[in-house]
Amino acid sequence: MFLRALSVLSGKFLFMQKLSGFLKLVRAGNLFIIALGLSLFYYLVVLPVHRNILQTTLVPFSNKEFVLFVLSVVLLAAGGNVINDYFDFELDKEFKPGRPLAQGLMSLDTAMYLHMFFVFTGIGLGFYLGWNNGNLHLGYLYVVTALLLYVYSAFLKKIPLAGNLVVAGLSAFVFVLLLLFEADYLRLIHASHLFESTPYAFAVLLEQMKFYAGFAFATSLARELIKDIEDHEGDAAYKIDTFAVQYGDIAAKWLSVIIMAALVSGLGYYMFIFYNSGAIKDMLYLAFVVTVPVIITIVMTVIAKQPKDYARISNMLKLIMLLGILSIPAFYLFHQTAA
Repeated sequence: MFLRALSVLSGKFLFMQKLSGFLKLVRAGNLFIIALGLSLFYYLVVLPVHRNILQTTLVPFSNKEFVLFVLSVVLLAAGGNVINDYFDFELDKEFKPGRPLAQGLMSLDTAMYLHMFFVFTGIGLGFYLGWNNGNLHLGYLYVVTALLLYVYSAFLKKIPLAGNLVVAGLSAFVFVLLLLFEADYLRLIHASHLFESTPYAFAVLLEQMKFYAGFAFATSLARELIKDIEDHEGDAAYKIDTFAVQYGDIAAKWLSVIIMAALVSGLGYYMFIFYNSGAIKDMLYLAFVVTVPVIITIVMTVIAKQPKDYARISNMLKLIMLLGILSIPAFYLFHQTAA
């Protein structure tokens, strides 16, 4: 009886260990941020524009289709994360032994099959949604994205800044992709001559997309450079020629600072717009909840010296990404209250 109970407990422990390894492999936290950002943008930005400007309940996605859209994006991102660890297997065994593949929680063959399942399912959903939206060509964007993620892991991460720009660009692209589906839908309903205000509606959404895509790009690019500094020793040993390896940690640190300073400047521009339009609560949110943490992170980066310092900065930038995304429900509530 005791041995049976011990066997059950051992089996449960092994299952939990493998589940934890799987979540770590796909970087579940990052996937959650992607899904949260898309969901908030769609339900609290896109749909209110349909209701308030177009004055219609017609929307580009049903709830089920939107779940499939988010799933398609998350699956591609998960596939990219898996293939990245696949190519980093030897490096991780030496420098990051806590990674799931390096620990032996999953074989390399299983990881490759998992990558293929994620990618092909994501692409399939993309083509289905494109066909359902009247533009099958949108599915090809999924193919290009999947190829970029693969090429990044295999080659581009070894070229200074190239890999960083790809990751940052794809972080911003999730918002662009959603707006591309929206643009096609607005084109279709505009052709019916029942919704003459669609150009204005699209202009409003385009401005919102620029803000969140730009924010995602800047924070991701700064974080990628910080992670390059963290990984300098391993990357140099395996001849991965990142910006930090090629030009030194100091150069990477200051480039990250410049990007964060540009982000503060951009946030200041929007705060000025909010102030002039009387959206004081929006301005205060950007000032104290987003901009102040960015400034604190800049100071942390300037004085950083040890690898653990850069790990904290990386976590801080991830928190800033989340705070930026949470501005969507904050702004929505501020405007609902004002109304």
